[in-house]
Amino acid sequence: MKHKRKTLKQRMNKHQVVAAFCSAPTLPPRMRTRNSRRLWPAPSQGACAAPLLPERHGQRERGGTCASGRRKRRKRGRREASCSGAAPARHRTRVSFLVSAGGKEQKRCPMAVRGKVAAFNLPPLPTVGEIIKLFRLQAQKQLSQNFLLDLRLTDKIVRQAGKLKNAHVCEVGPGPGGITRSILNADVEQLLLVEKDPRFIPGLQMLSEAAPGKVRIVHGDILTFKMEKAFPKHLKKNWEDEPPNIHIIGNLPFSVSTPLIIKWLENVSKKNGPFIYGRTQMTLTFQKEVAERLTANTGGKQRSRLSIMSQHLCTVENRFVIPGQAFVPKPEVDVAVVHFTPLVQPKIQQPFELVEKVVRSAFQFRRKHCFRGIETLFPESERLKKTEELMMAADVDPTLRPFQLSMSHFRNLCNTYRKMCEEDPSLFAYNYREELKQKKRQHLPKNTSQTEQTEEEN
Repeated sequence: MKHKRKTLKQRMNKHQVVAAFCSAPTLPPRMRTRNSRRLWPAPSQGACAAPLLPERHGQRERGGTCASGRRKRRKRGRREASCSGAAPARHRTRVSFLVSAGGKEQKRCPMAVRGKVAAFNLPPLPTVGEIIKLFRLQAQKQLSQNFLLDLRLTDKIVRQAGKLKNAHVCEVGPGPGGITRSILNADVEQLLLVEKDPRFIPGLQMLSEAAPGKVRIVHGDILTFKMEKAFPKHLKKNWEDEPPNIHIIGNLPFSVSTPLIIKWLENVSKKNGPFIYGRTQMTLTFQKEVAERLTANTGGKQRSRLSIMSQHLCTVENRFVIPGQAFVPKPEVDVAVVHFTPLVQPKIQQPFELVEKVVRSAFQFRRKHCFRGIETLFPESERLKKTEELMMAADVDPTLRPFQLSMSHFRNLCNTYRKMCEEDPSLFAYNYREELKQKKRQHLPKNTSQTEQTEEEN
């Protein structure tokens, strides 16, 4: 019965293999097996200068003096391979060798190729799940917190932002730091972390120490944080130029996402806040339903105020959907990743406040004809007359539903309403809801006095 001969790696223990790799510049022929693609520890100092490993490591020479025996001995001959240079000790390098029987062909270690600088990689760190256990972090329901632990998904989110090498990035609500790690591995120049919850600060400081000089942590609320001074001034670009090398990335809590995007859309319109540097791009997560509203087309069921306000100022793209089961704790809804790029020219050339007022009024009664919502732009005394005048001048069919109005319809409505406000300056200050509150206040004393009289009679 023939016994299968053991290979060199099977005869050597792990310590002998590591010592042999770190002390010799070449590997014996039997070292290149089907498992040669495993990750070997890289040498911590320069090119190895020790002699080659002894052939077969003392194995008894086999094969006779015949031609077949000589061929076997040739196959067991030394195969040279060169691996010059060294990688940092904290990295693990995938090493592959291309050798020929005569030692003519050789392939160097990829970390040692001259003229190429290795990409930045974080040193070995505890996983996101281990950090959550280490600092006893629990998602708070009142803050709408959900942790994303799958680093493949965090890498995919970061890739949607584009090329981040040497970029300046602001991450909103980093939490335990899952997306933060993916951003740092993208080799960014600077990373600004804005976190409101103080429980996450110690874990983020670990990442800051692992990437010295790259991370800046701010404990504060993104809704009140001043982004005008967040990045260096030399990154500023003209609005008509290409977007600056600045990105905003974040897994937003559900309770903050809608007011925050409205605030940033206003900054886009006024070209201030994070958009003082130019057309800064944003890659943010929202509830799937909110993402569908942001990207809904004319006539779609999800068409809403968010659709008009975002699409008239930015190019909005729904990149992909993350199932809720990928988060901890699992939310009741799925999450979508949305990418924003501000437009050079907004589709409605009017102030942000005026556009928002017209759009909000139009969607006041979503299921009714659009003229019912447009009526709320005018006081009750002249409501019918002014509404008819506005709809006719804007060339809008009053029987259309609000979600059936196109961007050109809203543009005409905003332009016509602007002219009417210039003729009557008090018109823009009118607030339909304030008028309703005043009516209720007027009726309250009468009702209370009547109830008091009935109580006295009883």
